[in-house]
Amino acid sequence: MFDLLVKDAFVVSLGKKLNIGVKDGKIAYLGEEEKPAKEVLRAEGKLLFPSFANMHTHLPMTLLRGLGADLPLMDWLQKVIWKLEGEFVSPEFVKDGTIIALAEGIRSGTTLFMDMYFFEEVVGEVAKEVGVRVGLGFGILDFPTKVAKTPEEYIKRAREFVKAFKGEELVFPVLCPHAPYTCGPSTLRKVYEIAREEDVYIHTHLAETQEEVERIKETYGNTPVMHLERLGILDQRWLCAHAVWTTEEEREILKEREVKVLHCPESNLKLASGIAPIWDYVKRDIHVCLGTDGPASNDNLNMHEEMSLMAKLQKGVSLDAKAMNAQTALKIATENGFRAVGIKGGRIEEGYDADFILVNADAPHWQPLYEPISQWVYSASAEDIDTVVCKGKILMEKRELKTIDQEKIKFLAQKWREKILGFMTGRGAGGGASASGAEGRGFKSPRPDA
Repeated sequence: MFDLLVKDAFVVSLGKKLNIGVKDGKIAYLGEEEKPAKEVLRAEGKLLFPSFANMHTHLPMTLLRGLGADLPLMDWLQKVIWKLEGEFVSPEFVKDGTIIALAEGIRSGTTLFMDMYFFEEVVGEVAKEVGVRVGLGFGILDFPTKVAKTPEEYIKRAREFVKAFKGEELVFPVLCPHAPYTCGPSTLRKVYEIAREEDVYIHTHLAETQEEVERIKETYGNTPVMHLERLGILDQRWLCAHAVWTTEEEREILKEREVKVLHCPESNLKLASGIAPIWDYVKRDIHVCLGTDGPASNDNLNMHEEMSLMAKLQKGVSLDAKAMNAQTALKIATENGFRAVGIKGGRIEEGYDADFILVNADAPHWQPLYEPISQWVYSASAEDIDTVVCKGKILMEKRELKTIDQEKIKFLAQKWREKILGFMTGRGAGGGASASGAEGRGFKSPRPDA
């Protein structure tokens, strides 16, 4: 008997309507016969696709969504985000922001998130309660935060964190040195040592902006990728977000060292960081995954939107309509993410993890339906997702979240909005939207009630 039977789903990758049997979190049967199961999910002809893998994000930053809009990266970080994080980041902040983020991510079809933030042990607890996969990224910097005061303290805590979360079913530990401009060579080497000793991945920001490239050149005499290469630490463990500004030589090194590139097109556009040459990376056989970046720099966690934009951007920037087809875009957004961190998921095949979505193709924007994959990438929206399954567990059915209280999300968001606006306007928690005191704290008041 199967744990779950998905009945009468149109499995797009196989081009026919089938029943899918799930056992112990894996796809154990694909066929036309109806098999006995403890739970039956009636797909009624809906399209079945693999779920998304959001390979670069900062989940708790939902609580900062919309603040500092229309600023370039370093201004956004230094003038807005780091000030707010210094005031508000806490286990409670992280817990509440993560709940909101996971609800949003699940509703847009994502079952794997690669996170990077503070108090990631709290993110892990929330993820396990919700029933979704998260790579827990322990943030490491060379300057003090509420997590640690010195590089040595970050490294010590990182070791403890890795040991605490290794072997979990849904969550796994990842080391996250923020970037080469916030972590010196000594810190990066120590991170790499732990990664090798404990056999874990390293997740970082790399070559995101031209300003970063120039800063690394001035400080170390090399471009960002070459800097890590000269340190002797680049290998297949590295998951490098952005990689917008790379040279021909660096791209060959990324390929040779089997580094994974985590592409975040919407964030790169919003922060005016540039357009990563993903079509060229794919042509060189560099492993590319897709992410949204944080919900305060994107400003959403909609992986479908990200996938569609990625494909269109690469066609436009390369002046080649064949630069990225719909099948490649879908693979980057799904299978490539799972495979990058050693998870056998992202495909609808027996033996693969049961991470998939059911999509309703009845809406007018799907009609007439000729090519399900291209129309999923170019015609559809995340709102068409009806059901989400992670490791055989139903997280959403008929657009209803099964493991998160959506009314609670509204309450949490309003609570933090009042606290943060109160701080920004200099009037304390619940201070409303008055601009009084905002400039004194270095903020431009968002005035959302105006």
